[in-house]
Order: sequence, then C-alpha cells, then structure tokens
Amino acid sequence: MFKSYIARLKRVVGDKKAMEIINNALVVVSAGTNDFILNYYDIPLRRVEYPHISDYQDFVLKRFERLVRKLYHLGCQKIVIGSLPPIGCLPIQMTTKLRNIFRFCLEQENKDSVLYNQKHQKLLLKMEASLTGSKIFYADIYDPLLDMTQNPSKYGFKETKRGCCGTGLLEASFMCNNFSPTCQNRSEFVFFDSIHPSEATYNYIGNGLEPQIRQWMKA
Repeated sequence: MFKSYIARLKRVVGDKKAMEIINNALVVVSAGTNDFILNYYDIPLRRVEYPHISDYQDFVLKRFERLVRKLYHLGCQKIVIGSLPPIGCLPIQMTTKLRNIFRFCLEQENKDSVLYNQKHQKLLLKMEASLTGSKIFYADIYDPLLDMTQNPSKYGFKETKRGCCGTGLLEASFMCNNFSPTCQNRSEFVFFDSIHPSEATYNYIGNGLEPQIRQWMKA
C-alpha cells in the first residue's frame, strides 16, 4: 500500500518532490500487539512452533526489523516506533482467563511485554546505527498506559477493566458497530473496546509524547 502511495505521489508532484516529502515525513509504526494476543496467547497457533515466549519475541522482532528496513529503503528516514502496551491489562486478556473473576491485570503477560520492549529498544539502536541518515524514536506506550490503569483517578478515568463498546469484555474492531451500544461517558473509560484505548487515553499518551518527539526532531 505504501508503494502504491509513492507511485501516486510521484504522478502528482514528480519524482524529486515526492522523495523529498517522503524523506522528511514523520513515519509512525505500531506493530506487535495483535501478534501476541491473537497468535500466541488467545489462539496459540504460534505456541506450538515457539513454546518459549522469548523465542517468539525474537521471531516477531526479526519480522519487524524487515518491515522497518523496507520502509527505510523506500525513503523513510524519520521513524517513530511504538512499544507494546501492558498486554495483560487489556480487557480482552482479562476476559480470556476464566478464573480471573476480579479482572486483574495478567502480570505474566505484562512481564512478557516488558521483556519484548527491552529487546525492541536494543534492536532499534542497532538499526539506527546501521541505516545511514536514519533517525528512530522509541515511543513508550507501556508506562503511561499502565499508570492510567493503576491510577485512573489521576486522569479522570473511572473504568479500566472493560471497554466502552458493547459489554466491553470481548468486542473489538468490526464487533463495535451500529448494533453495539456504547457508553455515554466515554472520557471516563481507559479503553474504547476490549483492545484499543479510548480517545481520551490517546490524548494523554499523545500529549506526553509530542514534546519528546519535537525535541528529538530538533536534535
């Protein structure tokens, strides 16, 4: 899809201007969460091949590195990479553990996210050093989102264990539609559905990251 965009851009502004736009663009990449939720924890297709989470993390990171290198060779030089969130605090993950009747965050899955993020940061440093002219920014999503779930009142939130859409326990993506009732007080929910943060949460995270990214771009 990005290659198709580049081709369209070149037709509109010409090859030189198109590459100038791409070289100076701020490219944001968010990847990994669904790989762990869908392919490892909830539908354990990959767990047969990778019984140890560390090995699966390394597999995902290799695929991720391939993606970023492709973006770089297509002209992307300023890249912002989002970390994994505290996966164990996502409503869908609380729901999948049937004995979790009090809906606590799943500590092991959070520990897995921390380990992945540590590996991720080390990889990004190596990649930036090897990709001439590149600038890669690691955007920490984990810590602010975890703080919101642990200290909701500090941010004006009241609900951290279910999403605003439908029951808030399983609905996500296309399951949130015209037939799914939504809460009236959306700004009080950390999550909009069982996986994705609410607009209010994204605003807090974005407002925290914006000055960091601006400073990074000036450096």
